[in-house]
Amino acid sequence: MSGQESSRLRVNLNTISLEADVAYFGARLELVGEPQTRYQAAQLKVYKALEAALCDNLKRLKKKDA
Repeated sequence: MSGQESSRLRVNLNTISLEADVAYFGARLELVGEPQTRYQAAQLKVYKALEAALCDNLKRLKKKDA
């Protein structure tokens, strides 16, 4: 396997992993729904921030792969 193929495989695996993480946080956001406690409100805020960061990384990786 050449260095370029290895690099592309690594990018693809990272992309797949990030897509799974984004799906996980999307599901967590759905489960929290409308927060009824301060803990749930904080959880919702963190999940949204993590989801946004993961989406940004995913976009960057997809651009790099193109």
